[in-house]
Amino acid sequence: VRDILDENRFRYHFQPIVDARTGEIFAYEALMRADVTPFMSPLKILKYAEHMERLYDVEKATFFNVLDCIGREKIHTTGRKVFINSIPGNRLQGEDADLLREKIQEYRGSVVVELTEQAEIQDDELMTMKADFAGMGIETAVDDYGTGYSNVTNLLRYMPNYVKIDRMLLSKIQESPQKQHFVREIIEFAHDNDIKALAEGVETTEEIQMVIHLGVDLIQGYYTAKPSPEIISEIDS
Repeated sequence: VRDILDENRFRYHFQPIVDARTGEIFAYEALMRADVTPFMSPLKILKYAEHMERLYDVEKATFFNVLDCIGREKIHTTGRKVFINSIPGNRLQGEDADLLREKIQEYRGSVVVELTEQAEIQDDELMTMKADFAGMGIETAVDDYGTGYSNVTNLLRYMPNYVKIDRMLLSKIQESPQKQHFVREIIEFAHDNDIKALAEGVETTEEIQMVIHLGVDLIQGYYTAKPSPEIISEIDS
C-alpha cells in the first residue's frame, strides 16, 4: 500500500449510471483500483492507508487522478457527470484545495462527490464543505442510503443533489412489500425536494422492473453495465 501511495499506482474503472426513463448513460462512477499483482481490494488499501495515517493521500490522488481521466477522455464534453467517492474528514486543504479549485473550473458541473459515513461531521464544517463544493460547481450525493450512517437525519442535513439507495434495500425487492414501501417513500421524499433517486446495485430483471415501477430516476448496477477501464458510450438496448 505504501508503494501504491508513493508511486500513485491507482487506476480507475468507470461504471455507467443510467437514466431510468431513456436508458441513456447519465454519468459514471469512478471506482478505485490498484495497478498491483495480486489484486488488492479498495477496502484493503483504505484499511492500511488509514493505519499509516495516509487517507489524505488517497483523497488527493483520487480527486486529481479522476479529474485527469475526465480531461483525457473528454467526458465533460459529453454532458455526462462523474461521481467521485470522498473519504470523510479528509477534504483537501491549503495548496491542494487551491489547485483543485483551479483544475476543476474546466470541468465545472461535471463532478458529483459521494459522501459516506459522515455522521460525526460538525454542522459548521458541513456548511463550509457545502459552500466550497457549490462554489466549485460540484454536486453532492449521499451514498449507501438506508444502511449504517446514511439515515434520515443525514439526508436532511446534507440535502444532496442525489441519493443513492443501497443495494441491501434493493436485493430481491420484488419479493418484499416492506422494501417496496420504504424505497417508495425515499423516492417520494427525494422528488419533493428536487433530489434525484438512484437505485444502486441493480442486478436482475425483476429488480430493475420494480425500481422503475417505483419511480427511480437513475440506475446503477451489473444489470445495466459492469465497471470497465474503458469509458463506454452506451449500454445494450
